[in-house]
Amino acid sequence: MDNDKAARSLHSLLRDGSLYHRAPPHLRARVLAGLPRQPRRQPWFAWGNLAFHLAPAWAGGALAGVAASALVFGALVLVQPPRTGMLGDEIVASHVRSLMSQHPVDVVSTDRHTVKPWFNGRLDYAPPVIDLAAQGFPLAGGRVDYVGHRAVAVLVYRYQRHPIDLYVFPAQGRVPAHAAYSAEGYAMARWQQNGMSFWAITDAEPEHLNTFVQALRTWQGN
Repeated sequence: MDNDKAARSLHSLLRDGSLYHRAPPHLRARVLAGLPRQPRRQPWFAWGNLAFHLAPAWAGGALAGVAASALVFGALVLVQPPRTGMLGDEIVASHVRSLMSQHPVDVVSTDRHTVKPWFNGRLDYAPPVIDLAAQGFPLAGGRVDYVGHRAVAVLVYRYQRHPIDLYVFPAQGRVPAHAAYSAEGYAMARWQQNGMSFWAITDAEPEHLNTFVQALRTWQGN
């Protein structure tokens, strides 16, 4: 009887969910960052291929073809989430590596007059270094990382116990509008201002990152 009672107790304990622990959102990103990058393969099924092969069937009715095309386009919009692109993926991986590193900051200082000259000779441009301690985002230092096929400046800020990595490098091409993302459990934002591209990423809540971005853009606009 004792064995039966113990077995029933164990069975109940396993079913009530109290022993289960949900993995933190950054765990998946850390695992992905450690995996070797593989070339993206064309999926065996694609809406575009379906539309191409069914085109002859639509040729007999122009109106039906337009309706079917609209349905295909609508399906693509609904099922494909916004993505950060290849550069955004590299920045996520870079941020995760820094979290796993014992030395996530190359130059440790809350003084922007110490951090800014540290980049001299390490980069072919001078990144703007802004003090946002009064807004609740103190500077922690900076480092040099490699993303987008070049060495870039990374300014490290803090919000309470959460690091905010700000990637800064010269802008290229047209200026995109400000955009916010959620990637691999991290909040991200990117924009261009004063000839520079900015990418910010953190594990803090998106509203805190938005406040950080607004404070930074306001300071730069002065």
